[in-house]
Amino acid sequence: MNSRIIRETVLSLHGLKIKLQFKLVKNITLRIKENGDIFLTAPVGMSVSEVQRFLESREQWLRQKLQLVLQAQQKQDKKYSMGELPFDGQHVWLWGRRLPAHFLLSSKKHGTYEVQADAVCFYYRSELSEKARCAFVEYFYKQELAGRGEQLLQAWEKKMGVRHTGLKVHRMKTRWGSCNVRTGSINLNTLLACWPQECLEYIVVHELAHLHEANHSPRFHAIVERYLPEWRERKKLLAAFKPL
Repeated sequence: MNSRIIRETVLSLHGLKIKLQFKLVKNITLRIKENGDIFLTAPVGMSVSEVQRFLESREQWLRQKLQLVLQAQQKQDKKYSMGELPFDGQHVWLWGRRLPAHFLLSSKKHGTYEVQADAVCFYYRSELSEKARCAFVEYFYKQELAGRGEQLLQAWEKKMGVRHTGLKVHRMKTRWGSCNVRTGSINLNTLLACWPQECLEYIVVHELAHLHEANHSPRFHAIVERYLPEWRERKKLLAAFKPL
């Protein structure tokens, strides 16, 4: 069948723009591309007014379909940038799980939180601005990471025969952790609290290994391999996981 375009124009349907193409076809066809562009192919013999009436009869379906297409596109385009606080106003991430975040007026001490089986409750005594809520969530991530990070550091330093002198937790844009080999101090990225715990454990072993070997030499990787043989899988998970 000849699908050559005979003529084309653009129609408007209550704010929607539809590209109309007349071709040597028998049936009228309406389609929406992934970017949201709307195309309609009609037989050469149909008039523009007939096509317009067809569009009006399909408007509800067209708008529903368009919404689904645009939602799918938005989800596909969404990306996570390292250092970005994983908080959409309604959910937080904890150890690889996306949990509802409930902000509750309460008589409890202002700025406390409670991790439940299926949600995290944040308690406050006066209304919080959006900025204050983000700060509250970041505090939550920092506290959770500091607690679990210290536990893992103490457990692994016994296995590896080293000793760290202190843990600092703060948000980083380019690193998951660092080790000051001169002082023995360890730094961990606050946002590791959002990733699966296996990722945190890998970073802990990685940084403690620097107390044996300062650089990333073959000897360093051999040390990591000795204590955590699955470190490559952990590293891949760290890179692949996205708290969206």
